[in-house]
Amino acid sequence: MFSRTLTAFAVSRWLTFTAMLFLLPASGLRGQDLQEPFHHGELLTGQRMRYAFREVVRRAAPCTVSILADGRRIALGTIVGSDGWILTKASQINKATRVQLADGRQFAIRKNRSHHGLDLALLKIDAAELSAVAWQKAALVPGAWMVTVGISPDDVIAVGVLSVARRPIPRSSAHGYLGVELAREELPRIKRVFPNSGAYDAGLKEGDVVLTLNEQPVGTAEELVRMLRDYRPGDTLSLRVKRLEEEKACSVTLMHPYGDFLSRMAFQNQMGGDLSFRRDDFAAVYQHDSVIDPQDCGGPVVNLDGDVIGINIARAGRTETYALPPDLIETAIQELRASHLQPDASEQIASPGKEKTFP
Repeated sequence: MFSRTLTAFAVSRWLTFTAMLFLLPASGLRGQDLQEPFHHGELLTGQRMRYAFREVVRRAAPCTVSILADGRRIALGTIVGSDGWILTKASQINKATRVQLADGRQFAIRKNRSHHGLDLALLKIDAAELSAVAWQKAALVPGAWMVTVGISPDDVIAVGVLSVARRPIPRSSAHGYLGVELAREELPRIKRVFPNSGAYDAGLKEGDVVLTLNEQPVGTAEELVRMLRDYRPGDTLSLRVKRLEEEKACSVTLMHPYGDFLSRMAFQNQMGGDLSFRRDDFAAVYQHDSVIDPQDCGGPVVNLDGDVIGINIARAGRTETYALPPDLIETAIQELRASHLQPDASEQIASPGKEKTFP
């Protein structure tokens, strides 16, 4: 039987790899699978190692969905209501249109409300009799195994261990960037748009003059810079710009200071792959060393008994992934369900303790 916890000091990449080799017989793999040599590609991807945990994720897989945009998965989601309520990572799904269930069925997203404080979005689809998640609220200790669930038992996305005890993640001092260079003049005129930035994706052009940010007038370039400092990477803002004699509206997702702004520390932290836009300012998280992609966030994490112990909310570093604990999730769900019942409710719920409601 799997050991429930490991001493934190004993956990290292080599020891984890060795321990998983000994765990393979308990996972239900066939004897012939164990005797077959590992191919080079399997050693690089860890596919055979993750496959050993397929029985662990079997109960939670039907509770996991894919969030789609233009036919491709941009996030995972967790079914929290059998009548079509789904929770996911808000800043990851700006362009989401559909949800795909584990059985392959797809549904249009009918409603979407987000909780800014926890970066969670509650979606509603027209489906019934779904497999809703059941939470395990027991406290975790460092060294506990944490398994990231895919949309089928054979789709074990990642396996890791809890690195430290539950802790808050403070807000980073870094603010979000549009991804533009402003002209050296009083007007907030765009001189250059950086490739692979939020401004580039939103279609902003050289020469555009920013008129409003989230419906607040922008008078000068200095004022625009000052206003942006109130927002973090991953926030999506509404802009109105003047292009020649025409005004245009667009939505821009702010970026981290990468690209031409990239620091040595940020570069090193990103070497293992893309990081989540929003990865700070959480009331509490379970930090584990699973290596996932940003589009793997929003889905459930289970322990070795297959109990759901949280939702992955951010890939924060090469070997840092954050999962929200069930007690925070349930509180957010209650607030979001209440907001869905109010026709004029804001599309986003402010963080607890903050007076500001985000547009």
